Amino acid sequence: MPLTRKPRIAIMGEFSSGKSTLCNVLMGARPLLEKVTATQLPPVWLSYGPDDAYTMGLDGHAYDLDLAELEDVSLETTEHVRIFMKSDILRYCDLIDMPGISDPSMSSEVWERMAHLADGVLWCTHATQAWRQSESGVWSTFPKEMRANSLLLVTRFDKILGDKDRAKVIKRVRQETEGLFADVFPVSLLQAMRAGEDEGLWIESGADAFTKALFEIVHRIIDEGHPEPGDEGKPAIKADPADEDEVGQSLIAQTFERLTAIRNTPVVRVMPRRVAVKDEERLLRTERPAPEHGPTLVTFADHIVGTEDLPVGRAKSS
Repeated sequence: MPLTRKPRIAIMGEFSSGKSTLCNVLMGARPLLEKVTATQLPPVWLSYGPDDAYTMGLDGHAYDLDLAELEDVSLETTEHVRIFMKSDILRYCDLIDMPGISDPSMSSEVWERMAHLADGVLWCTHATQAWRQSESGVWSTFPKEMRANSLLLVTRFDKILGDKDRAKVIKRVRQETEGLFADVFPVSLLQAMRAGEDEGLWIESGADAFTKALFEIVHRIIDEGHPEPGDEGKPAIKADPADEDEVGQSLIAQTFERLTAIRNTPVVRVMPRRVAVKDEERLLRTERPAPEHGPTLVTFADHIVGTEDLPVGRAKSS
């Protein structure tokens, strides 16, 4: 049975590893988002839509939130902040922007109590000190089944200048994280932010590659998921319709729409010609022309009940 809610993808990593920049790249930097990522907050759960924001208290109650008062949200009494926005990526999945796992100003409990809600993770690790022991230690505490639905992004990859040094970093990280993530992607997030509608720059930044991988993970989570309680028998979740005035313009949107079209294209199953099909009569006619007429001509004719007027296809044997 497929998933009947949107997949939840957490954005994680150490303090100052590029998580906020990644969130801006995925969401398409907006004034509200910049305020959210610049403020020290508990986990921020981002969903698609026009609904009002709220905070979920540790007491299990939801409280209305005036976004002008984000800075006043208490880390001591709040489990997470829930914000609704219209953004391309949120049509397909929810994002949970986690605090840095090594942020010295807050306890790890702030993000640990939300980690169980994530179906997959985009983990950011700084290229110049990629995959530190502290990161490995935290990731080892996550369920093993989450690994296939998570990507490791080696951020600020443009800070490593030489091709040989870049190759060494990626080789080492891949070796040390083998089996821990679905894949590893080097990326320059600032370059991705500057790309705008420049597809060449977007591809060069590494954002295009990990965006395609994220698409596959989102749909794997849906396909291999389970219905929410009470949703048994309901169809799998689908992306929200695009509001063309506000979304559908980003390169992420274009990539996801293109991949969705491919995914939704029916696969035509070709039956082997030696297998008989019900209500179908297959005929094979072979003409043996004179030598001057060239090679043997083999004609396959499919005669299907009710399709007598269809043209007969011909194929020449080599």
